[in-house]
Amino acid sequence: MNFRDIQLKYSYESEKDDLLWDFYIPMLSYAQRYDRITGFFSSTSLALAARGLAALIERGGKMRLITCPRLSKEDADIINIAVNDTDSILSKRLIYDLSQVQDQFQHDHISALGWMLAEGYLQIKIALVYEKGKISNSDKTASHSIMHQKVGILYDEDFNGVSFSGSNNESASGWLENIEEFKVFKQWEPGQKIYFTEDQNKFEDFWDNKRAGVRVVDLPTAVYEKLIETGADFSKDSIALKKYYTSRHRDYLTKAKQDLKLFFYQKNAVNKWEDSNKRLLLEMATGCGKTRTAIGCMQELLRTETHPVLAVIACPQNILSIQWKNDIESLNTSIDGSMVCDGTIHNWRASLDKEIKKLSSGFYRNLVIYTTHQTCSDGDFVAIINGCSARIMKFFIGDEVHGMGAAKTRQGLLESYQCRLGLSATPSRWFDDEGSKLIEDYFGNVSFKFNIQDALTTINPITSKTFLVNYRYHPHFINLTDDELSEYKQLSDKITKISQIHSGDSEQALQFLLFRRAELEKNAENKYSELELILDEIGNDISDTIIFVSDDQIDRVMRIMGRRNITAHRFTQAESTIPSSKYGGVSEREYLIKRFISGEYMVLVAIKCLDEGIDIPSAKRAIVMASSTNPREYIQRIGRIIRQAPGKNQADIYDLIIRPDLSGYKEDIMVKLERKIFEKEMERVKDLSVNALNNSSVLNLIYKILGGIV
Repeated sequence: MNFRDIQLKYSYESEKDDLLWDFYIPMLSYAQRYDRITGFFSSTSLALAARGLAALIERGGKMRLITCPRLSKEDADIINIAVNDTDSILSKRLIYDLSQVQDQFQHDHISALGWMLAEGYLQIKIALVYEKGKISNSDKTASHSIMHQKVGILYDEDFNGVSFSGSNNESASGWLENIEEFKVFKQWEPGQKIYFTEDQNKFEDFWDNKRAGVRVVDLPTAVYEKLIETGADFSKDSIALKKYYTSRHRDYLTKAKQDLKLFFYQKNAVNKWEDSNKRLLLEMATGCGKTRTAIGCMQELLRTETHPVLAVIACPQNILSIQWKNDIESLNTSIDGSMVCDGTIHNWRASLDKEIKKLSSGFYRNLVIYTTHQTCSDGDFVAIINGCSARIMKFFIGDEVHGMGAAKTRQGLLESYQCRLGLSATPSRWFDDEGSKLIEDYFGNVSFKFNIQDALTTINPITSKTFLVNYRYHPHFINLTDDELSEYKQLSDKITKISQIHSGDSEQALQFLLFRRAELEKNAENKYSELELILDEIGNDISDTIIFVSDDQIDRVMRIMGRRNITAHRFTQAESTIPSSKYGGVSEREYLIKRFISGEYMVLVAIKCLDEGIDIPSAKRAIVMASSTNPREYIQRIGRIIRQAPGKNQADIYDLIIRPDLSGYKEDIMVKLERKIFEKEMERVKDLSVNALNNSSVLNLIYKILGGIV
């Protein structure tokens, strides 16, 4: 393996990347030579110049280091007066700094440098910075000196070269704690070679003492001997990577990127996408790896496509875009550039245009855009994509793609996307045959299906468990109060009469009455007392519960949680999707989900926005206070709680359903209408129970209730 096999990004930022583990250590692991211009020499900076060198030492690699001593004013004055005595003054200062090393960790790294010097693997030179003709290696010269030239150049055994330059010093804070950024240039990439060569020439000029304003001298003999003495008892094992922990990055060792591995059905889906002219609807149950399957398709395109590739991944919410981004960045993928592009990003239009120009000019081989349904259908976004060079291969991935069939968002389904992949457990749109057909046609009228039943009965060869966790379904039938029942029957009577009138005004009035009646059922008073009974039944094991509510229910349900001392938080459209320092650099929604997963919140009380795509594997229970007969809604909600997770053996769904009361209806047409409505509700109950562990008992209950109203 060499540098060409490492998935290098164009730039790295400490706020988004783990500089040490995403770049520095992987590169040194395959480096044969490392040239570095770094910051001020001090008792810690020299030690930390060796950070990550364990792998380089193991490979017998070589390093050249240029660093600056931080001199006192007195030291600098003496050197300026007695130029020929530079060696002794530097020796005195540097050896003093070395003597101040107390911490064993730092000492081990200095020993590593000493060992490398003795074995001929390391050369060190010292840079003396001139200001107005005089040496002045102090903090105030940093912005004018070699200190500003923070450059590193690495070569592998095949002499492939990579350079990096930016704000980071060769120090603990530089690699781990400060907010830093640096650019990366690959010697073998035509568009980047010129920048690599500039960095290479810059180092060689400094090394050969050819830069104005800087005098580069050999490491003083006394310091050289002191370092060799320090490294006499050096052991390679003493600088093991386990010592690189910090409080901010204590999970580094677990963050190594993984190769993408697909299950048999996911591989079958990728193959079908390829065989179908790279156009496919991926109809897979929530929790069965639609995202990883889509990444498999993208990787295959990147592997085989000779033209530049632009991948646009569109999700219904920004939080899902971030979820996609995190999933992809945790894997070894051949991605050069990426960006989040939606309303949470200031001036996204200019940024998108700039990134695509880099792709068009050859600076990137590929570019991934994480966006939302709303943004990708925006006129400016559409114009930028359609304005791309014809030589760019464009790949559209629509997550929860049923949402793209609406009148506004369908504008984002561009013909200019040659490759297409639509993801949804339920791609058909409810009461929208036109939108459903549009989606089917756009993705080539070809589907790959792996449904809930498949996932509950197919064994995962890695875990020896089914791909989704089995669940029990608990329908709770409740009655309307007398007042609610009276209002309900009045509304039903009006609906029956107005439905016999055919006009534009009557249709609008009919829809209003239907909405009022549905809201009456959704927010029925007796649901709250039933919720209390369910909570009593669950008892202390309430953690990992999601309660789905309506807008009108959420405040009252939150009060119930508070009265019972259940730590809960609402999860609605009101919670921000924009990253904020208040929440540790993530959005409020991401923050809430993290706290729920960690157990700090026992319950999330959610309105709609948890229905689609958001990954919370730890959730094991749903209480549905408000629902509809739309299959997509209840299938998505099942998907929230039946994902496999450690220690999760079963999930439970509690469903609150209004039982009809046919007494008091004088007309047969009203009785027939109510029966039809309830039978439609029972279709949802049947769908939810068909794959449940307690399927038989639920079906018996359903038939008993249906029989009672016939």
